[in-house]
Amino acid sequence: MHKTIEPTILYFGTPVALISTLNEDGSVNLAPMSSAWWLGWSCMLGLGAMGKTSENLVRSRECVINLPSAEQASNVDRLAMTTGKDPVPEKKQQWGYRHEKQKFELAGFTPVPSLEVGAPRIVECQVQMEGVLHEVRPFGKNVNANAFEIHIVRLHVEESLLMENGRHIDPVKWRPLIMSFCRFFGVSEEVHPSRLAESNFMKAVQNGTAPTAARPRD
Repeated sequence: MHKTIEPTILYFGTPVALISTLNEDGSVNLAPMSSAWWLGWSCMLGLGAMGKTSENLVRSRECVINLPSAEQASNVDRLAMTTGKDPVPEKKQQWGYRHEKQKFELAGFTPVPSLEVGAPRIVECQVQMEGVLHEVRPFGKNVNANAFEIHIVRLHVEESLLMENGRHIDPVKWRPLIMSFCRFFGVSEEVHPSRLAESNFMKAVQNGTAPTAARPRD
C-alpha cells in the first residue's frame, strides 16, 4: 500500500562531494554537498545561492570536486553547520551555522595543488576532479539555489581503485560516502549482475569509442 505524502524536501541523496573553491583573498573554502550528478565529463551541482561556494564559483568559474570515502564520514561531518561567509547570512544564523575560515584544518584534510585550476585538491580523497564552470542558472521552485554545470578537465584517482587496464575505477573497490535524507551511509556488496555493464555500449565506453567517453577539451 502506497501513501501520498508531502515532505519538506525531496533529498534522496548522492555520493558526498567536497567542493574546494578560492575566496577573493586567495584563501580556500571547502564545502560538503550531495546534490550532484554526472554525464560524460560534465557534472551538475545543486548549491544554495547564499553559500560561499556558489559565490566563489560564479566569480572564479572553477573548482575541485573531491569525493570522500565512507571511512571519512567523521571528517566530513566536522564541516557541518559551517560557512565561509562572513558575516553569516541571517537565515543561516537562524539555522545554527557559524563562520569557519580554516575548513581544511577543521576537517583534518590536507590540500595539494591542482594542475588546471587554482583551488587545491584533498590528498585524502581517493577521487579528485578539477573542473571549470560552463553555465550557471537559478534552480528550483521556492528554493534559493543555483544549478552549476561543471566540465571536468582533470581527473585524479587513487591507483588502488583502478581496474587492471588502469583507465577505469573498479566499482567493487570504491566505497564512496553516501548521504540520503541528510544521513551518512556507505555501500554494500553488488546485489545483482547488470546487463548494462556487460553491454556493447559500456564496452565502447571502456575502449574510448563512445561519445560519452570524450573529454570536453578533446
